[in-house]
Amino acid sequence: MSDNDVLYPAWGTVSSDFWDRTQPPSRVLPAAGVQEAPQSGRPVTADQGAAEMPKAYRAGILQVTSAFSSKDPQAIHAAVIEAERLDQAMTAEYGEQDLRTISVREMRGWLAHLTGQHETAARWYLHTVGLLAALVGSSDERTRASAKRAVATWLAIVDEAVLQGMAAPVLAMAMEVEGSGSAIERAVRRRASARERRA
Repeated sequence: MSDNDVLYPAWGTVSSDFWDRTQPPSRVLPAAGVQEAPQSGRPVTADQGAAEMPKAYRAGILQVTSAFSSKDPQAIHAAVIEAERLDQAMTAEYGEQDLRTISVREMRGWLAHLTGQHETAARWYLHTVGLLAALVGSSDERTRASAKRAVATWLAIVDEAVLQGMAAPVLAMAMEVEGSGSAIERAVRRRASARERRA
């Protein structure tokens, strides 16, 4: 894998299947952050219930996801505003440790990436990795996908000082989720050490 390899596909269009994700009953969780080791957790089973796409937010979610493939700057700007509104409303209704809220925050990360704000995008994904790891475990596919997005958006950062400044938390997250010697851990180490090799 090279530093330029795409580690994840875009989300595409959200369907009702997207929201048919299982999640455990509500419980108090520690604050998210990659500085802390994510808590391990059992994979969520189907008998623990499924979250449906909230009807009250369906139009907003579809507006945001339709902008993912748009080339219209106004549509993307409107999606950024709508995603922020959705995040606030869904956090108030469902709480931060809910898959629906986390999914909206991942959408905000993807929109930041689309608008060239790769540092902001990487920080959103580091945040969602922490939430997902605490909620469903670091080995869950959702957590692993979010980790790959975190690395991919971090690799897209152009400002070398910013990229290097985020290298340590990104590396810690990659090792926690994928393990030492994994493809994403090697990609982070390779990119972080590239500056030293050029010097």
